[in-house]
Amino acid sequence: CNMISDGAELLMLTPYSKLVGAVILPILGAVPDGAIVLFSGIGANAQTNLDVGVGALAGSTVMLITIPWFLAIYGGRVDLDSNGQPKYATKKKRLTEGNLWDAGVCTGETGTVVVRNMAYWMAVTSIPYLVIEVGALIAEAENGGILNQQNLDDVTLESEGSPERVYAIVGTLMTIGFFLAYLKYQNDRTSSPSVASKQVRAVQNTVSGGQGLVAAVRPLLEAMEKQEQEMSQTGASQSLIQAESKRSMTMLQNVLRPFFSKYDVDGSGTLETSELGRVFMDLNEPKSAHELEALFKNFDTDQSGEISFVEFCDGVRSYIGKKKANESAAVDRTSSRVEEESKEDDGDESEEEECPDEFAQEKFKTIEEQQAAIKRSAAYLCGVGTIVVLIFSDPISDVLTAIGERIGVNAFYVAFVVAPLITNGSELMASYTFAQKKTMKSMTVAYEQLLGAAVMNNTYCLFIFLILIATQGLYWNYTAEVIAILLAELCVFVVATQFKVHTMKTALAVLAIYPATILVVWMLETLAGIS
Repeated sequence: CNMISDGAELLMLTPYSKLVGAVILPILGAVPDGAIVLFSGIGANAQTNLDVGVGALAGSTVMLITIPWFLAIYGGRVDLDSNGQPKYATKKKRLTEGNLWDAGVCTGETGTVVVRNMAYWMAVTSIPYLVIEVGALIAEAENGGILNQQNLDDVTLESEGSPERVYAIVGTLMTIGFFLAYLKYQNDRTSSPSVASKQVRAVQNTVSGGQGLVAAVRPLLEAMEKQEQEMSQTGASQSLIQAESKRSMTMLQNVLRPFFSKYDVDGSGTLETSELGRVFMDLNEPKSAHELEALFKNFDTDQSGEISFVEFCDGVRSYIGKKKANESAAVDRTSSRVEEESKEDDGDESEEEECPDEFAQEKFKTIEEQQAAIKRSAAYLCGVGTIVVLIFSDPISDVLTAIGERIGVNAFYVAFVVAPLITNGSELMASYTFAQKKTMKSMTVAYEQLLGAAVMNNTYCLFIFLILIATQGLYWNYTAEVIAILLAELCVFVVATQFKVHTMKTALAVLAIYPATILVVWMLETLAGIS
């Protein structure tokens, strides 16, 4: 688990950093649980040992959305203002020592949307549980119903597996579909390929409205600068910031290319002095011959006597930057003062992700070489860690079964409590570590990781479970466990979607879901007779 965690931390130094919380860590964290489910469902006593798999799946799902959620609020809490809002932008310490109850966390407007969407994904991906449960209830109805299951012999119970198989196949296909849809959603959300085309259209529309290229391109440049600043403030490495700057410049080139072609009237692929003059005529800023000559020299950085497309893009960016710097002195001084105060207020949010010494930028000729080395190391750590987990998952399943037999406790309860501590410890600590940065962005990542883990359990781990039901001749007899999982996810769904500020009272309420889930299963099985 430590190797997988270390590999994921290295990925925070790559362009995949935006996927770490929502996709990479949840997938890697689900590997141990999936392996326990797999090994519990094969072998001579597969049906009996499957209790361990169910316990690991249920325990992992419930634990990851309760105990780490509590720890994230506890570790990430800051003082509340008079309106009950967390005080993140402050020059003072964000948490008064000993302040437990008058403190809380939030994820901000952007983070709230992210967390809410993740909660919806958790809810939607739980549907396959209902599908297989419907099949189980139909099969059980032929043998006296759900309350009569404890009175049936093994042969009769095994006969219920045949009609359940169709529902298991349907559920399997749904888990695959949800898993792929979730990955596509996260990829689209982080890469946003449509953003560039929207920005090109925005620039074209602004120019068509007669405002000129400066007014059209300036918002794009400001957005690019803001993105780079946010990356710097939210823990991105220097190499990743440089890679983002390179990507932003490529986007600017895509926006300016149609205009460059327009001004390059002779089709030479370069601009001459007269053609640059037409550019500034279109900018509604006609220049004298002397001014135009000076600008041409500034644009023509290689002094070739012509301006290439790259020089044109760099020149436009520089020109607009100077225009912005030369605006009204009073406004500029006020803006400067506000920016300085903002930097002071939020200075402790700028926590750059530390790059290990072996990947220090000075040891590589280019950023591409550095990124390749980081990716190779991350792949090695995650790959070897996954293999080790798979090797030890089989004995873990046997050990948990043996523990249950020795102490006279159903293997489900043993696996529910013990398995998550073995397989999900790194995720638990990762969410707490993120939250301790005490920023809205870090809280968003912490929540995103935990809800993403629930999505992976609802898709990846449940997929393995349903495959076993469909192919190994096993039967589904876990109604109480399904009810408990869905109730826990429903409670956390309400917290994630309906509460913008989470205090320690919220944390304790979420924490209480964990023991309540075990109690629900016990009551349904022991008191209500649902086996």
